[in-house]
Amino acid sequence: MSQKFLKLIRKENVSPSSDIYHFERADGLPFEFVGGQYVILNTGNDGDGKAIKRAYSILSSDSKTDSFQICVKRLGTGKASSILPELKLGSELEYSGPWGKFVGDPTWPPPGFSLILATDTGITSLAGLLLSKKFAKSLDSTITVWLKTKEEDFLSEQELRKILLGVPNFPNIFQIPPISAPDRVPTVLEILKSILGDCTVPENAFLSGDGNILREVRSELVRLGTLESRIGMEAFFNTQRNPSPVVTLG
Repeated sequence: MSQKFLKLIRKENVSPSSDIYHFERADGLPFEFVGGQYVILNTGNDGDGKAIKRAYSILSSDSKTDSFQICVKRLGTGKASSILPELKLGSELEYSGPWGKFVGDPTWPPPGFSLILATDTGITSLAGLLLSKKFAKSLDSTITVWLKTKEEDFLSEQELRKILLGVPNFPNIFQIPPISAPDRVPTVLEILKSILGDCTVPENAFLSGDGNILREVRSELVRLGTLESRIGMEAFFNTQRNPSPVVTLG
């Protein structure tokens, strides 16, 4: 397979810990994708000569194909997140994608009530899906939720409103305990219970962010009656199952 490259055309600081990067294809061709998908960037090699490849959700609308955006959180220990801020405009990076078969499936979502839920940095995937052409007709029957910690400064609500300008249903934002807190998953399940209330069980769902939370939310939705085949999940971290006991709603 031939190598593909992206060219950095703009970058902007949007919070104390994150930046938005604008890329276009280096060959000048349109970048075709479906909202909610992601790309894998190769930012170079580490000290052992291994390629540093990281996945980033596409933040911008798929109605625009001349360029796209990703939002990257700067981590002190992150290899890729340390390299990206040093990139100069015009720099080129090898990439693969877009990836994401579930959101790329033209038959999803079928008609019915949908739930899009993100935790932490998973908000980028949620935003991309809300901005997608395929979801435009489903927004009136969709509940969107962003679960974030009090300390999270990845994207401010103000910045998110700018990104989602024109989208009618802005995400419902709930504060949840820190990632290592023992009451994090139970708190999320209680929030889920309050959100769904007595309304119809979601026929479609897409979950992104903390894998430990997403697996439990998916299990709860299946228990309530959502078909597992209609639940998409993109774990940004905690990709391996936590051995702690499963907690369900009462």
